[in-house]
Amino acid sequence: MSNVAIIGNGNVGHHFFTRLTKKHQATLFSRRVESEEIRSLNEFDPDDFEFALLCLPDDVIKDFSDSIKKSDCTIVHMSGSRSIADLNKHENRGVVYPLQTFTREKTMDFSSFPIFIEGTDKTEKSIFSFTRSFSTDVRLMSSENRAKLHLAAVFACNFTNHMYNISDIILSEIGISLRDVKHLAIETLEKAVDLTPKKSQTGPAARDDFETMSNHVRMIQNKNWQEIYELISQDIRKSQG
Repeated sequence: MSNVAIIGNGNVGHHFFTRLTKKHQATLFSRRVESEEIRSLNEFDPDDFEFALLCLPDDVIKDFSDSIKKSDCTIVHMSGSRSIADLNKHENRGVVYPLQTFTREKTMDFSSFPIFIEGTDKTEKSIFSFTRSFSTDVRLMSSENRAKLHLAAVFACNFTNHMYNISDIILSEIGISLRDVKHLAIETLEKAVDLTPKKSQTGPAARDDFETMSNHVRMIQNKNWQEIYELISQDIRKSQG
């Protein structure tokens, strides 16, 4: 059991605190103290902890790391896009990047997704052992490769979710919901994983059905969505060549 500080009470911090309290002595720190289980960030002292997990927005990680005094505590950030170099002030440093999207209201199964870690020669083994205490799928990855992984995740998760949002709005106009196309989305993902996305691509763009595509564009009232439809359709056609 380790003494662990969780810095930040956003979605990631909330779920990691919930998970780590089952295995470790975890303390949650935040600028806003909204409950008895949260301590003020001003009270954080790295000398009191073996690990400090910075569950913070990417653009503040380096500044916050630089504000922490040097200690024996291993300072770890949770970002997919930021380099371990953001923590260079500290001799004991590393990264623990969960490849998952977190929402506070949804319970997370930590056995269902991989966690990618990075550390210095001195800290890599201890970070690996620590992460294995709450995850069954832990993998080593460099900052450079993790940045590419994060980019891929943006396409697979964030951009896809935005497409779901557009779909949901269109569906609401005819009185049904996104739940009615859930089976279609699941089948699409399963085929992409099993067959590769290129081999499983279907739809009017993949079969050069220009009449259907033109009709779709005419039905779309939002000009941004028209551009998205046309750009993606063009790219699908090129990728199938």
